[in-house]
Amino acid sequence: MNPPHREDAVTGADLVIGVIAVIGIVILIHFLLGSPLTTDHDKGIIPKFVEASADALITDGGDVYGFADNGGPYEGVTVAEGPPTHPDMMGAVSLSLRLMGGEMGGGVDMETADVRISAPEHVEALRYSGNMPLERPNWTVASRSHVNPGEQADNDLIIEPGEIFTILLYPAEGLSPETVFSIEIQTGKGGMPFIITRRVPGASEP
Repeated sequence: MNPPHREDAVTGADLVIGVIAVIGIVILIHFLLGSPLTTDHDKGIIPKFVEASADALITDGGDVYGFADNGGPYEGVTVAEGPPTHPDMMGAVSLSLRLMGGEMGGGVDMETADVRISAPEHVEALRYSGNMPLERPNWTVASRSHVNPGEQADNDLIIEPGEIFTILLYPAEGLSPETVFSIEIQTGKGGMPFIITRRVPGASEP
């Protein structure tokens, strides 16, 4: 009877290597997807990346609209008239926001978001207000819609997948023609803020 060959036998070293390989696979799965042994699967790098993508704000179409600083209704929102200003000044500004993540989970609570508008040598924090007419310096949700025909956005302040919020910002003072300004929105999740920069046109039509 021939003795067993080396390739037919399992040694202690083979068992150790096998155990190390299994442990390595489990650690990799935990790192990428969260714990495979529990129902808590939101601690891995992939769920965190998906969550961050779903909670990132972008403009819907990239359009930003400014309005002459003469009071009145803008985007269906009546703003309170302030002191008379130069007719070419831009008062309120609106833009539409949605989630980058499309139909993935997540959401942005706009009521707790830090909304700022900045121009050279001036940075101003705006607070949410649901009161009409809209007083300075505040912002509000002018309208809500949905990317899918037939679906409607909830009547709350959380931008959820598929929802589009058109917000209206009303800073303390109007912006002069040719002024470069930025709108920054920092959500409570600690990720990168949404920032968009535009220039006030040389002339504003009423």
